[in-house]
Amino acid sequence: MSDLPISTELFNRAMAGNRDAQFELAEIYMQSENEEHVALAEEWALKAAQLGHVEAMYWLGEGYTFYAKDMLEEDPEEAKTYFEHAYRWLEQASKHKHPAAILELSNFYRRGDVVEKDVAKSVELVKQAAELGELQAMRDLVCIYEHGLGVEIDEEKADYWNEKVKAAE
Repeated sequence: MSDLPISTELFNRAMAGNRDAQFELAEIYMQSENEEHVALAEEWALKAAQLGHVEAMYWLGEGYTFYAKDMLEEDPEEAKTYFEHAYRWLEQASKHKHPAAILELSNFYRRGDVVEKDVAKSVELVKQAAELGELQAMRDLVCIYEHGLGVEIDEEKADYWNEKVKAAE
């Protein structure tokens, strides 16, 4: 099978269509430096995501975003394709109220990656992620309201989110 710590039992559960086992396999394969293993990680994550594994959806969206940013200067067309894949998976995860996916999706609207740039929608998504408990989103809202980034400066809201950050840390 591989030199990675993959039990026969885990592999068999994944092959039988268990989405949790599929995602666990993806995570194990991703820890490898071997390019074949990275491809297998993506393959297993896709299987899990297609079966509704929300963390796998986020994981794919995050991974495709990272890869797209990395490819942007070298091959803008390939980068666009990966941004599209990323957006699709992040959108799926956000439908399941995955806070980190919603926050990452907000960046697509802030930057205008494969969607029309929409700062107001970006801020709304950051707020949604913060309300779901995403600490980085809370921190971002402090900055957004302190500096008026896409919204009016609002010290009261900045203080509110700053208190939320302190309480969450």
